[in-house]
Amino acid sequence: MGPVFAAVGAAVAALLEVTVASRIHVADAQPQIVLVFAVLLTLIIGFEEGMAWAFVGGLSIDLLAFRPLGSTVFGLLVVVGLAATIAPVLARIRFASPLIGVILFTPVFIVLSTVATGLLRPPAPQLRLSNVLAAALANVIFGALVAPLLAAFRRRWEQRERLSR
Repeated sequence: MGPVFAAVGAAVAALLEVTVASRIHVADAQPQIVLVFAVLLTLIIGFEEGMAWAFVGGLSIDLLAFRPLGSTVFGLLVVVGLAATIAPVLARIRFASPLIGVILFTPVFIVLSTVATGLLRPPAPQLRLSNVLAAALANVIFGALVAPLLAAFRRRWEQRERLSR
């Protein structure tokens, strides 16, 4: 796939998240397309793609949503780093690992970005456990839909790489 493709995809995903996904709500939580893809790319494709996605996607969201610059980027980069660290453990669970990653790291991202936004722009938004759990549920449903597509894409990419050698 490559970091360049991930960066372009992240910018498009951030645009979709700020415009289209902001109108979709599951129990007062909206799907976080950039977060889900950042975790899935890290667990399925690799660390470099996840980091490129997190950086460009987070920066794009901050700019498009008029958030303090770096608040979303910080949360996404930490989550991708944690996902890369735990990836070898989750790899043993093959098909469920991306979904477990999304459900584990959604609350981490929400807390980090809320705290970073609060520190960079007072007053801090209220953080409710019900909203964090609803966001984790919405993101795991989205991840369940996207993970098989990314896994198939990776297999196809690997087959092309083997054939080209």
